[in-house]
Amino acid sequence: MDFQHLADQYRSELMDSVLPFWLEHSQDKTYGGYFSCLDRDGSVYDTDKFIWLQGREVWLFSMLCNKVEKRKEWLDCAIQGGEFLRKYGHDGQYDWYFSLTREGKPIIDPYNIFSYTFATMAFAQLAMASGNDEYAQIAKKTFDRILEKRSNPKGKW
Repeated sequence: MDFQHLADQYRSELMDSVLPFWLEHSQDKTYGGYFSCLDRDGSVYDTDKFIWLQGREVWLFSMLCNKVEKRKEWLDCAIQGGEFLRKYGHDGQYDWYFSLTREGKPIIDPYNIFSYTFATMAFAQLAMASGNDEYAQIAKKTFDRILEKRSNPKGKW
């Protein structure tokens, strides 16, 4: 098996197909954040925004800026998603909702740790990629909320 060939093939598929697809089709240019329910042609079939998926996409494009290459389109994509999360993703106390409407109104209240962990990872990477300390503070405050829940992770959930 030619591992270099496979590595080149995977890199090409990621850089030439996967990332351009998500850059073109997932960004909600009207309300911010990302569409995650896309058909193969990129058409949106559901506009609900799940916080853990929003966090994953912010993390992905921020991490690419931090580890692969500082591309403006990647950073812009990460920041617009981060701003949507910063404004609408939590209740003001860094308890992260599970899902939001397209416009950012809560659909499902916080009930598990996944939204928190993906938000922490997203804002930590975004802080490094952008140099914006506010994003680092969001990551830290969210991580502190996770630590507060260690002794009773289900809490009111």
